[in-house]
Amino acid sequence: MPQASVIDLTSTSLQPSKSVRCNVQLDRGVGVYGNRGESAHDECPSNQSTPESAETIATQVLSIIGSYGVHFQRESGRWDAFEEFLPTVMKQIATNGPIKMLLPGFPFKENSKDLVLGNLPDLGEELALAHLQGLCDNISAIYENGADVIICSDGLVYNDLMGVSEQRVWEYGEALRAMAARKELRNIKFIRLWDVLGHNPEHQLQQETLAKGKSYYLEHASNIRQELLRTYSDTQFDASAAVKADKDWAATHAAYVGVLAKKAIKCPNSTAEQMIARGKAYGTALRTKFPNHIRLSIHDSVGKGKLSLALIPNPREKGVIGLMPWRSAIAVDGDGSYRAVYPDEVRDTHELIYKNEHPYYYRVKSDLFDWTDSGLQVDFEHLYPCGLIIRPVDCSPSMRLIPMQKVRHLSNNFSPVVLRGFSETKDEEVWVEKGHELGKVLSWALTGTIFKVVNSRDDSKMSNNVTSNEPLPMHFDGVFKFAEQKDSVTGEVKKVLDPPGYQYFTCLATAPKGDGYTLFCSSRLAFRYLPIAWPLERLEPVTWEMTNDGFWSNVHKGLPLVVRHPVTGAPCLRWHSPWDSSKTKYSSYKIVIENEEQSLVRLIEKSTYDFRACLRFSWQQGDLLVSDNVAMLHTRTSYTSECDREMWRIHLD
Repeated sequence: MPQASVIDLTSTSLQPSKSVRCNVQLDRGVGVYGNRGESAHDECPSNQSTPESAETIATQVLSIIGSYGVHFQRESGRWDAFEEFLPTVMKQIATNGPIKMLLPGFPFKENSKDLVLGNLPDLGEELALAHLQGLCDNISAIYENGADVIICSDGLVYNDLMGVSEQRVWEYGEALRAMAARKELRNIKFIRLWDVLGHNPEHQLQQETLAKGKSYYLEHASNIRQELLRTYSDTQFDASAAVKADKDWAATHAAYVGVLAKKAIKCPNSTAEQMIARGKAYGTALRTKFPNHIRLSIHDSVGKGKLSLALIPNPREKGVIGLMPWRSAIAVDGDGSYRAVYPDEVRDTHELIYKNEHPYYYRVKSDLFDWTDSGLQVDFEHLYPCGLIIRPVDCSPSMRLIPMQKVRHLSNNFSPVVLRGFSETKDEEVWVEKGHELGKVLSWALTGTIFKVVNSRDDSKMSNNVTSNEPLPMHFDGVFKFAEQKDSVTGEVKKVLDPPGYQYFTCLATAPKGDGYTLFCSSRLAFRYLPIAWPLERLEPVTWEMTNDGFWSNVHKGLPLVVRHPVTGAPCLRWHSPWDSSKTKYSSYKIVIENEEQSLVRLIEKSTYDFRACLRFSWQQGDLLVSDNVAMLHTRTSYTSECDREMWRIHLD
């Protein structure tokens, strides 16, 4: 077996290999799986895996899984269980099965207003489930049979110790399942403690009413818990001694004590030790029932026998588990990031936002979210991993009312900003007029002010690939736009890259469901998930060269990889994917790193398509969209040539 415990993401591309996967589009509402360089209509290859290919793919799969762990984000970059799980993954691949991961957690919302906003799942669970779905999607990009995360609720294991009723455990679990179904998170599965113990009444209960299922659950909850402890408890296990001797148990104990103290539960140390003993019994039951699953954990550990991961990664600190969504609230900050916090940390700086009359999250206080001066009542939906959809609360008001300067400022940190449900968005005169309110409208020599993005069905080499139905490379707009800049000291005049600041779209017609998605990569998030060997300080001096032919024929040298945002000052990724003739009939692009390792090309490629950094956006007819062209990169998936997908675009400064 290879010695692969040091996880090297530069060797793991999210571009699928035609030898290991078929290009299946997985529709997820506003998100979809879409891959560069492949048609959505490619034939699926054979599912048979040789031992050699199984080991290669297994190593890549485990590298992706490992990249989600806090171990990867720490100084060593090591996950000690890599070799332990390699044979397990190889077996799953050899049998053409999905990669199976098991995560105990999501028990119930704590019954304390000092910890949470309410009894039911909120934006915290929504983000956490999307994060886990993204893990499965990243695996699906390199392995055709994909992956599943099986969430096994541990609510009944601990609820009596935490003062939470069985009814609340049930209602929380049902709401989680409904949330996953609503968001079309197809690779997130749920099981209960009765499944672990082999009772499995679920199928029978599904044939009956939900009320009967709940009644059965509440009637047998205490007995199910007692059976777990009777069957799997270790009578020789001393929780107090284990906490002192074992780093993993010590970390888990400390987390429990912190929550219990916050809830003002008497004797938190003693209760935490009881939870440790039950946790050990539960772990034994899981290993017995699921011996061939990769074990994920929401508790910190040294990384042996499981992967510890943050469900809501801290946007500013790597390598920490942070708070669980069922023991915290979400704060949406002004830079577009999400934090798991205790409510009292943000009550003075953030506004409590409700959804369907339930408290859902905190959002930074800002006039940018108040549109009443424009005569509009709107809702803001924050997307994973980035992006914002703004909808009018009532009817379909004219887009003439939209405060475009507020949209512009929101796009600096929340791109892409989608305006959905407004009228007159396909009126060209009104749309252009609102563009002038957004910023300085730019004009191009070949296309003028408005570029109408529609399939021209021209397959000649010298045609513009944007007006085709091909997938596009990841890029920023304006890689060919330069301005003259005079050096204030020497007086020397140089040509410097001068791309437009903003993109402004309206959608006239969409591709069929499953086709024609636009991908937006957030620079902030791409930097957040890079390996620790590539800090910003190492990347900022990097320059690259691009050589291309066809419609865009040119050679550019000395292009900076990182630039600073003119408004926020944040570092932004400036990149264009390599794109050879195997991927396109049109312009090809060769990318060379000028002053660093060439492996950086592959790493940046992986990072820009990572589901933790890249939104897969599904258009609806009438959508307006504004994206910050400095903070974001973007691309498009392929779509069927038979449709009339059409967008209009304006560039602005």
